[in-house]
Amino acid sequence: LMLDFHYSDTWADPAKQWTPIDWENLSDEQLYQKIYDYTKETLETLKSQGIVPAFIQPGNEISYGMLWGKLGSAESSLKKVYMNNNANWDRFGKLLSQAIKACREVCPEAKIVIHTERTAQLDVEKYFYDKMKEMIDYDIIGLSYYPYFHGKINVLDSSLSMLEANYPEKNIMIVETGYSYAWEVPGTDKPVDYPYTSAGQNQFATALVNTLEKH
Repeated sequence: LMLDFHYSDTWADPAKQWTPIDWENLSDEQLYQKIYDYTKETLETLKSQGIVPAFIQPGNEISYGMLWGKLGSAESSLKKVYMNNNANWDRFGKLLSQAIKACREVCPEAKIVIHTERTAQLDVEKYFYDKMKEMIDYDIIGLSYYPYFHGKINVLDSSLSMLEANYPEKNIMIVETGYSYAWEVPGTDKPVDYPYTSAGQNQFATALVNTLEKH
């Protein structure tokens, strides 16, 4: 079982990391405590029902940080993290560290996954995990890979090779993937190698497994 904390009232992804409404007026110091308390309470509640995750993701596709502030607010850009820009990384690191602290305390056997989706942007991906190496105690690099967003399978292959070379102490997991069996996914623009059919979906799954087995 993997538990994925989104820390938002909406689905959280690179474009949507809005602070929950109940937390909007908290200061950063209060947020550091709140993310710890919420994570701990959630895990303790699950554990009391006999549910203990083997893997925990503190945040979903957090390449640009999380808990940006009020939904759609202009000041949210002031809380994002970017490559080659030191702003906000300390804040982001404290938020993650507090969430992970709760995970380690309640579920010490669980592996902590840090999840990004910059699989096609090796420079951004490397910058992010370099920062994680400086700041965060975690176990697994988690990636999203969708061929119609990220590119053909060789893109994933290159990403895995880069990560293996730079972070040999970490395991790597594909935590999000998929391929349509019936239609082109709206808003995508990458050429793909497989038809949008059940057979094409199977071809993608086979190519994905074959690539992972190489690594």
